[in-house]
Amino acid sequence: MDYQRIILVILTTVLLSGCSAKITPLSEDTYLVKCEQMLGEMKDCVALAKKQCPMGYDVLSAKDETSLMTGLDKNKVVPYVGGVKRSMLIKCQH
Repeated sequence: MDYQRIILVILTTVLLSGCSAKITPLSEDTYLVKCEQMLGEMKDCVALAKKQCPMGYDVLSAKDETSLMTGLDKNKVVPYVGGVKRSMLIKCQH
């Protein structure tokens, strides 16, 4: 296997695995929902928020960003995704 194929396999594995979604409690009824999977969508955060707050919730803030970067490989510019940042700050309704 040559050098470029090894890098392609590693990058593909990283892209497909991504990071796991998680909920961090900030107070009794306020949570930070992070969904930073590479192939995920904002609806993944919405699903987690609904699960955490079955009576409904208010979105205090939301972020959905993808940063694109380029890497150099033997005089070639190879584009790749640098990172995904999706999050929602929510307050559960009672």
